[in-house]
Amino acid sequence: MDNRQAKPRKGLGRLKNGGATTWFWTKKLFLGVCQLIGTSWGSLIIALLTIGSAAMISVMSGDIKAEYTATRTWDDFFATSYLWPSIELSIAAVFAVFLREIGVITTTRAKEKELQDRLTTMPPKQFLAAYSDTMIDIRFHFENLAQDNSTPVSKQTVTADIRLYLTKILILAQNWDSAPKETYRANIMLVERDKDLIRRQYAQEVNNSPFFLFGSNIDARLDNADGILHISDLELSTFVGGEEFAKPDNDILPICFPFSMDAKDHAKSHPNIPGGPVAVASGQSQYIQDSRTHFKEWLDQEAVENKHLTEHYKSTIASYYSSHRYATSILSIPLLPKNMGSKDNGDKFPVACLNIYNNKANILMGDSRNAQFVQLLQPICAYLHDMISLYRTFIDTEANDND
Repeated sequence: MDNRQAKPRKGLGRLKNGGATTWFWTKKLFLGVCQLIGTSWGSLIIALLTIGSAAMISVMSGDIKAEYTATRTWDDFFATSYLWPSIELSIAAVFAVFLREIGVITTTRAKEKELQDRLTTMPPKQFLAAYSDTMIDIRFHFENLAQDNSTPVSKQTVTADIRLYLTKILILAQNWDSAPKETYRANIMLVERDKDLIRRQYAQEVNNSPFFLFGSNIDARLDNADGILHISDLELSTFVGGEEFAKPDNDILPICFPFSMDAKDHAKSHPNIPGGPVAVASGQSQYIQDSRTHFKEWLDQEAVENKHLTEHYKSTIASYYSSHRYATSILSIPLLPKNMGSKDNGDKFPVACLNIYNNKANILMGDSRNAQFVQLLQPICAYLHDMISLYRTFIDTEANDND
């Protein structure tokens, strides 16, 4: 019964997608014609139609009047030699004017949007001042950390420094959105690809995670993933709100995601959930404008393309993000080495993922502006990458000591 019900849904999904595609291209073609009529060539066409209809009515006015008087039925009307053709020319001229107006309005709106985008590409003034101070402070702090041998470096001091960097990033986000009183949160999710290490240290996180599609045990789960993305240490998280700064965010819970470098083979790989997993797999930042609608749309699309997606998995993901209090909009940035691409060439792979989020939609001014924010953050992310690498040496040392 379940299989028979699944087929119509899939066909219906394709039918809806096909209808949406047809409407998209029809609308695009119509607006293209309108914009063409709105050009100088369109003005020439309108002039010819107007002059032609006026000349015909003027020259053939006697015949038109006689045909109008003699017309008794619609068939006679459409069969006239001068009356109906003159009306056709007049209608064509009016319709061409109508298309031109739509084209002019469409072009004007596009130019207004382009101008608005240009005017809003500059960051807010308060952001520029905060950005300059942040870059100076972080560079000074990082260089002192590298040169100062008097203060011993420990895991605790490194996590405190990482939270300090995260706090400065969140203050920049507040200034970017001109929302100094809003609470912004950030965390660092570590990337682990060593499956033996995952089995030894993170077996509980993997087994308890609801984000694995396949397998009831850790071996089956890891067989269908290239690694995991997790936050197990809340020391790598913080928030900006109220009077406390650079404190761990105790409101979040440990979490673990699988990721696959090539998720096209749905039978052998877990889906890459939007946000951190997609950012790590692609090496590109990912922005979720509103998680309450984004994940529903993603699940609907994934269900059409991936027949292995179960109703339990869909309901679990949907329930998790619909009930999440803090992550309505999310920006995920993979932390890559300096001047490195996203290809997996040894140490060129992301060591972690930076997540910035808020309980309101459209943080960082939406899709058009968050990309610029990400570009401006790249120098800070480079420092953050080195700090995470240093942090990992401490946790690796602890793991070896425990073994």
